[in-house]
Amino acid sequence: MRKIFSLLILTLFLAVTLFFNGCSQKKPSYKSTKYTSKARHKATMRSYKVNGKRYHPTFVEVGQEMRGVASWYGPNFHGKQTSNGEWYNMHGQTAAHKTWPMDTMVRVKNLYNGKSTVVRINDRGPFVKGRIIDCSYSAGKQIGLDRTGIAKVEIQVVGFAGNII
Repeated sequence: MRKIFSLLILTLFLAVTLFFNGCSQKKPSYKSTKYTSKARHKATMRSYKVNGKRYHPTFVEVGQEMRGVASWYGPNFHGKQTSNGEWYNMHGQTAAHKTWPMDTMVRVKNLYNGKSTVVRINDRGPFVKGRIIDCSYSAGKQIGLDRTGIAKVEIQVVGFAGNII
């Protein structure tokens, strides 16, 4: 009888623990900014398909890094709408990333010359194999992409919603 009672108490304890903690996830907080609304942020985090490939936007944390090839985009897209609804300004400090959230502040460092700049993600892309970020013309120029077209870079999350942490 004592073993059954102990087993029952243990089972009840585990059930209560799982109920309160097992399925919980810490959801990232989101604050509306001058750049985007909560509804728009939710819409830009949906999976999407380009050229037959499906992309799944993910949440990131400050300090998260990625290495790969960067490029820049300019006159052909200037004045056109970006993925988050803004109008693209090739002279702004913005960039396109396939999966990182809109409004994420990212430091882009050119690994060939050591130059770096900070951009805000406001678009999706680049949709070229091997490339991880497409900088605006202005941001690309600051790190030397205007001369080389592409370069190996390291990108690091440094903040959100226009704020560097």
